[in-house]
Amino acid sequence: MKFIELKKDLEKNIRPAYLINGNDRYLCYNALEMIKKALGITLVEMNEVIMSGDSVTKEDIARSASIFPFADNYRLIQVNDYSAKAKSKLGGDELLDYLKNPMNETVLVFFNLEGTDALKPYMQYLTAIDCDKLDESTIRSVLASKVAKSGAKMSREAIDTLVLYCNNDMARITSELDKLICFAGEKEITKNDVSSLVVQDKEYQVYELAEFIARGEKVKALDLIFTLSKSGYSGFSLLTPLYNNYRRALFVAINKDKADDEIASLLGVKPYAIKMVKNQVRYFTPKKLKTIVDMLYEADRNIKTGKIKEEVAIKTVTLNILNIRG
Repeated sequence: MKFIELKKDLEKNIRPAYLINGNDRYLCYNALEMIKKALGITLVEMNEVIMSGDSVTKEDIARSASIFPFADNYRLIQVNDYSAKAKSKLGGDELLDYLKNPMNETVLVFFNLEGTDALKPYMQYLTAIDCDKLDESTIRSVLASKVAKSGAKMSREAIDTLVLYCNNDMARITSELDKLICFAGEKEITKNDVSSLVVQDKEYQVYELAEFIARGEKVKALDLIFTLSKSGYSGFSLLTPLYNNYRRALFVAINKDKADDEIASLLGVKPYAIKMVKNQVRYFTPKKLKTIVDMLYEADRNIKTGKIKEEVAIKTVTLNILNIRG
């Protein structure tokens, strides 16, 4: 189940066991709060139990989940970061036995932000909530609603810029939006306000660097590297996402017959990441992109072996990519 589907699903049905996982922490915590709100627990001390996945046993979880709530309709058992370390005291699998026949009055929530491998044996009994980053159109809709509720005004261009600068991360977007609303007061929030007040996500900054290179804007590309270096970014920290950017671009270039969603699935990224590099592909042949990828890989290795300083490497590869572009 996608995060955006959770609210309506909770209105229809409270499920016995959930798994919350995804790369957007803001959505993960919001999903947890939505479940808690739906349960309407008033005696939190009695009917909300939080367990640590590192120290809990399967028997502990099953036993706690099998207790009736006191003076509330539901009892919540929240297990944080359930891991393979959770063994059984009796040698069986009490957790699996419980999930096969759960209590109607208990809601078991596995809050696993770092991975779900340990829960694979139980997946068919869990309602998994996908809290990965939302697509751009959904985020725009959420932002427009939040802006309207605050009584503020924000241009579509400003919203798009905020989403890009924050790399679709709702935690950052929400935080930055609150700041922009306070700053603007009764004025409309513009793209210039976003550019002035919001610190760009590193991945977006690397995308911007790749865009300058694609357009052959040498001065802007080198100026951005200089600015990022002054801001504390090392050459190595820029080289890795730049390598990932051109790997994606190469994959897109040799798979032009495939849809963005399919390419994104094959690469394990969101469709918006494919959309971001498509413009760059227009300026490079697959052969040139392969040359760039190999060059970035070699630069990475040379930094790690001490053959070149990272600040020199990032400037050198940028100039070389500009030369390859022609």
